[in-house]
Amino acid sequence: MGNGEWGMGDGEWVVGSGEGEMGSGGMVMGDGDFRVRLSSRAKHVRLKVLPPGRVEVVVPRGFDQRQLPALLARHEEWLARTVEKVSSEYGGTQTQIVPPDSVELAALGRRHRVEYRRQGGSPRCALLRDGTLRVQHGGESDWRDALRRWLANQGREHLPSWLKRVSEEVGLPYRKVTIRSQKTRWGSCSARKNISLNCGLLFFSPQVVRYLFIHELCHTVHMNHSRRFWGLVERLEPDYRKLDQQLKLAARNLPAWARRD
Repeated sequence: MGNGEWGMGDGEWVVGSGEGEMGSGGMVMGDGDFRVRLSSRAKHVRLKVLPPGRVEVVVPRGFDQRQLPALLARHEEWLARTVEKVSSEYGGTQTQIVPPDSVELAALGRRHRVEYRRQGGSPRCALLRDGTLRVQHGGESDWRDALRRWLANQGREHLPSWLKRVSEEVGLPYRKVTIRSQKTRWGSCSARKNISLNCGLLFFSPQVVRYLFIHELCHTVHMNHSRRFWGLVERLEPDYRKLDQQLKLAARNLPAWARRD
């Protein structure tokens, strides 16, 4: 992973290292079912299966891409098996997305009943005094745009201060934090100690969110997943193995309306 990113339960095969593994990693999703990404940090070709079942090939700079068809053919069985597994974990074929009756932000311990009102103007959400989330929209998919913007605003309101508290608690400072709605990453940490968090974290338990924070904060010390990195994680969160597994399955808990297309 190299740059301290946490991905959403992808399958990965490192070609040339002699290892095949299911793991997590940072990635960039393409528009099609297959894409090639050049990486100045990669030492080997990596085959990745990303939610909801797309294939990405990461190649070192200078790699002869004419070798790719033969390489993919050699790993065809693994790719087919892993695409099926990741697609199943992600939720399989997308069905029609319908407006939710309620929204639960488990990280904040909040659940809101949702009501919809069709009217002109920009789609938007308003939180009423009784806790009801009112979505004003003009029809079609406007309600989804309104909910997504509301979720992003909730992320910007709550996640930065929460990360700051955890940072101070464990004694690992960072430079700045950005809240986004990434398609394939729950969080990342750059070499300059800038942390990016996915607003979708609000759907998960406080324990899982705190673990993700610790994971990214540890990348401010170790920009890799070495033994020293995991040793630091374990010192700060002894129960990290269980939480790590929960995070790998996190895509199952993401409501369909909140997923990036």
